[in-house]
Amino acid sequence: MSRGDKWSAEDIIKLLKLVDDKGYAWYDISKEFPGRSQEAVRMWYRNNVGETRENTVPRIGLFDLETLPIEAYTWGLHKQYLGQDQVIQHTGLLSWSGKYLNEPKVFSDILTPEEAVARNDARITQSCWMFLHSCDVVVGHNLNKFDSKVSNTFFLLHDLPPLDYRHIDTLAIAKRYFRWESNKMGYLNHQLGLSEKMETEGFLLWRRCAEGDPEALERMETYNKQDVIALEDLFYKFRPYIHGFNVAVYNDDGEMQCPVCGCKNLSSEGYYFTPAGKWESLRCADCGAISRSKTNYLDKDKKKSLLYNKGGEW
Repeated sequence: MSRGDKWSAEDIIKLLKLVDDKGYAWYDISKEFPGRSQEAVRMWYRNNVGETRENTVPRIGLFDLETLPIEAYTWGLHKQYLGQDQVIQHTGLLSWSGKYLNEPKVFSDILTPEEAVARNDARITQSCWMFLHSCDVVVGHNLNKFDSKVSNTFFLLHDLPPLDYRHIDTLAIAKRYFRWESNKMGYLNHQLGLSEKMETEGFLLWRRCAEGDPEALERMETYNKQDVIALEDLFYKFRPYIHGFNVAVYNDDGEMQCPVCGCKNLSSEGYYFTPAGKWESLRCADCGAISRSKTNYLDKDKKKSLLYNKGGEW
């Protein structure tokens, strides 16, 4: 993401609407932004949102963020409740990193030393919003309870509008379908032989970042980037277990496709039965996910003869 030209939230929303309305007519669009050249507007959009793409597959973004630690007065080192009047400095967005699935470039942004000391996260909150805005689907580890809610909080603080993207949380998948000794991404990737998280000196790195240490900030950005690389590996490993998501709705192809990866090489694995019908089970040759057809293979008379259990234990 570009760190040079700062755009207000109002200008961002205006630009996105103009692109939606006018397409990529940069000459006409640039006239709406006095003081910015046609090339400057085009390059800013390209660097922050991306090039044109055919909307036949969802743009899946892998995402992770880091926050500044809260500074507070405390009566001891043991676990305790801290009141609002004990807070010296509230948390803030320290850094974020993201990449599009199957694309090599890793995007990131982090506070400058001056911004870190001042806890001024307005600039990187804006670039974070732009990346997430460009995604149809966002993947994260603990995305539902941390990264998504935390980023939304910063967006609200900086008057950026809400975003609408589909969530895929690898932590939720780990908890729902498996029983590991730990569900931390570092542990899971190590156990599965995948790309691993970068080692740090622990909390000291976050403290040094909050103090504006340039070396620590550079190391944090590298750490954050490595997180999304490790996340991509974990996503592919967990992909057959993703449900409630269908890539086929993003295109007009009438052939049957795997709802998880879009592959058309599907093989029958018999039938799946529900209280209301009989459906064909299909295995994807690419990602291994199992889906089912939408055709109920029970005939009309059989459907009419079915009775429904009113409840209770078998």
